[in-house]
Order: sequence, then structure tokens, then C-alpha cells
Amino acid sequence: MRTYRYIFTVLLCTWSLVALSVERTILLGPKTIGKAWRDNILIEARHFREVKAGDILTVYNDRAKGMAQAAFQHPKTWQGVAPEYGCFGVAGPFRMTLTDSILSIARTYGVILGGHDYRILRVTVTDAGDFQETMVYEGPSVQMKNDWSVSADIPGSCFETLTVGDGLRLHISRVEKDAACKLMDFTWNALAPSVDGVAVGGDSYTWYVYDRAPLLKLQLAGYGTRTAMRIGGRGYRLDSIGIVRQTGEVSEDLTDAQRAPREYTLAPGELFRGERPFPADWSGNLSLTAAPFQDCTENDVLVISYRLDTAALSAGTKPQLSVRDNRWHEITGAQEPVWYPLDGTDVVYLFNATALDKAKTRGVIITGVGFTLTRIELISAQ
Repeated sequence: MRTYRYIFTVLLCTWSLVALSVERTILLGPKTIGKAWRDNILIEARHFREVKAGDILTVYNDRAKGMAQAAFQHPKTWQGVAPEYGCFGVAGPFRMTLTDSILSIARTYGVILGGHDYRILRVTVTDAGDFQETMVYEGPSVQMKNDWSVSADIPGSCFETLTVGDGLRLHISRVEKDAACKLMDFTWNALAPSVDGVAVGGDSYTWYVYDRAPLLKLQLAGYGTRTAMRIGGRGYRLDSIGIVRQTGEVSEDLTDAQRAPREYTLAPGELFRGERPFPADWSGNLSLTAAPFQDCTENDVLVISYRLDTAALSAGTKPQLSVRDNRWHEITGAQEPVWYPLDGTDVVYLFNATALDKAKTRGVIITGVGFTLTRIELISAQ
């Protein structure tokens, strides 16, 4: 009987470990990240409480344009949560390794996911153990100089088992400020725009292959000891390379998943429609480009609709809103920001000559605290 109990306990523990290590969805889209870095979404802090250092955050997306970029940003500073995640190209699903320093931000503030010209489908977290790495190059190490004059020649034999969906992990050291990496074919051309001088930091950089074109370049360039890839850049040392492959299962349990706000098709005159939170930590803002204001006159007004944040009100926050230009200056030209107290009714913003000129040349930023923005409409007051 004791033997059976022991076997049952082992099986139960094993099942529990497997259940915890599946890829789980923490944010479900769609969420369109449009042009000009004006769109973003906060991945809530609650999703990172049980996550461990080394676990992987994956963003599945579609509709990425040729020069699409993404960023994982600190909600308080709007800087990248690490240098290599401040701005990078989008060419299929992209990932972030959650280090201790990143988790210290994420568990307190969450993480802003932004950029331009792609659409988020879902964001998942996967246990580090579900990614298996096979080393394919172990030196000699190559130190990249700051003048971009040095590169490492990587033989074709390193890529024989590489397939679409795998990651090529560069293990690096001696990383300097503003370090960057460039992945090239044997003719010195970048394999893809997303790896033509990408920022690197920490002790590794992983490029995931989601397009057959660069893979074919590597595998048809040569075999054995013939050079198939050149790795260059500045301010770091390349030590070794591994191929990373995801294993395990994907969980379809969406019980605790965060849902992206519903997306709307804008009606004529609407500049924004949706749900954009402006929380009590002052991290909320919405940027509008100058394009919609080109034909405006002083007879036009902005009608800003919102709903008050019940949690913020109960905590004593005084909801208020301000209109700035895209340099974060008061749009009317005043030296200090003008704040509009919110009582639940729409804010009707009247343009003066200075504000109208700034809107036409710089665009508009809405900022504030204690509410959820639901609509901005540009209408004529005539």
C-alpha cells in the first residue's frame, strides 16, 4: 500500500509541474498598435506575481508592416524595461526573457507593450524549462569593437537543425553601453531589417526565425566549415551560440486572462473611441497626430468623453485632465499646465490661435488621472 501511495504522490507532483509549465495566456487581443507610437496597452502587474526569472513572455501578432517596431516599456518612465527592449523590429511573434530586474518593474507597475504598425493577438508566459537549448557554436570568442569593424564568421554546420520557429541565442559578455548586434548573411547583408543593428544587453540575445527567407539564406549558403552567417555589431563579446526550441503544451484556459479593450471603427469626426485607462499613478496618456487638425479653425472644438474610475475615487483621487502638445507643453502656450476637473460630464475644449497652431504642427496629447477615456470627437461649433 505504501508503494502505491508513493507512486501516486510522485505522479501527482509530476502532473502538477507539467500543469504549471504550460504556455498560458495572460492577455487576449485583438489590440491594434497603429502608427506613430500612439497606441499601447498595459500588461497588468498581477500577471507577474508567480512568474520566475528566466520565464518567457511571448507576443503573438499579425498585420505587421515592413518597418513595424515594438517596445516593452516601464509604465512610469516610458523607457524600455531593459536596453534591448526599448525598440526593436517586429517580424512575427516576439519574446522577452523576464530577468530579475524586469520582474521588479513588472510586479510593481506591470509592463507597457507599444510600438507601431502591428496588431497584438495574445500575450503568453512560458516556463523557462519549456525552452530547450542545443549549443552549436562554442567559440572562439569575438570582441565587437565600437567602430563596427569586427565580425564573427559562423559556419554553415551550425544551422543544419535550425527550423522556422526556433531561436538563435547569442551568448554574450563584456556588454558596453549602447551595444548593438547585426546578423548578416555571408555577403555582409542584414538577414532582416529587425536584426540590422538591434540593441543587446544582459548575457544573451535571441533571434527567433519566423520567416523561411533568412533561413534559406543560411542553409543554402554553404555546409560544413563554409561561412553561412556573419555576426557583427559593437560593444559586446560573442562567446557562443545555441538553438532554442520550445516544447510543451499551450493552455487554452482564459479564466484569468486580461482582455484588450474592444476595438471600434471610427465614425466621421471621431479621433478616438475605445477604453484607455488613466490610472492613479499618472501613467496614462493618449497621443493624437497632427493630421486630423490640418483643416481646423477656431470654430472647431474637441469633445472628450470618459467615465470616472470608481477605484480611484474611493482612494481619494481627484479626477482631472490636461491637453498638451506632443512636447508635453501646455497647448495654449501657458507656462504651467491647465487642469480640467472632471465631474462626469464631457470636456469641451475650445481652441485659441496658439493651441490650434500647435495642434496642426505637433499634434495633441491628452493626459490626466482617475478616469477611463472612451471617446474624442472633433466637431464644428458653428
